[in-house]
Amino acid sequence: MAIGTVVVVGAAVAVLAVLHRGSSYDEVDGKYGTAPLASCDDIAGRAGNLPPKSSDMPLPRSKSWLCTLTDPANAATVHLDLEVNSVQRQRTGFDLYTSSGGYVLDPAVHLGESAAWGPAPRGTMCDLAVLDSNATFKTGISDWKMPADDTQACKDRAKAIAQAFYDVLQPH
Repeated sequence: MAIGTVVVVGAAVAVLAVLHRGSSYDEVDGKYGTAPLASCDDIAGRAGNLPPKSSDMPLPRSKSWLCTLTDPANAATVHLDLEVNSVQRQRTGFDLYTSSGGYVLDPAVHLGESAAWGPAPRGTMCDLAVLDSNATFKTGISDWKMPADDTQACKDRAKAIAQAFYDVLQPH
């Protein structure tokens, strides 16, 4: 059951990312449009206390990437997803996530322009998406050793990782 749920969540994150992409470097505008962006390794180094990287996939013809960090022994997985397109495409995609009810806006998360929690967060699994200019940063956590009823602990961990993700990617 636990592995199946991890696979489903990972597949859902990947499908959302792929559906929302299609940009090339030429179409990128906004805050994250010109400078090279940090890598998954940069984020993991800054966030600290993350499982080892199990996959890192730059997406062709874009500045976007997907990264998964997994510790099978402890049943823990962290997904990092960076989507970079035009400002309009990012806002349209983020609005679609939130208007469909799949993601719920959370004004208490002070990162970027807007932040939203993915479907049905709970103690063992939660996803946070942050919109900032022409980028969306997604942080997903699946940790089957965390208490299922402690949703706030999962959210706090996701926010801490998302903060490191956001900080490292800020243009200098």
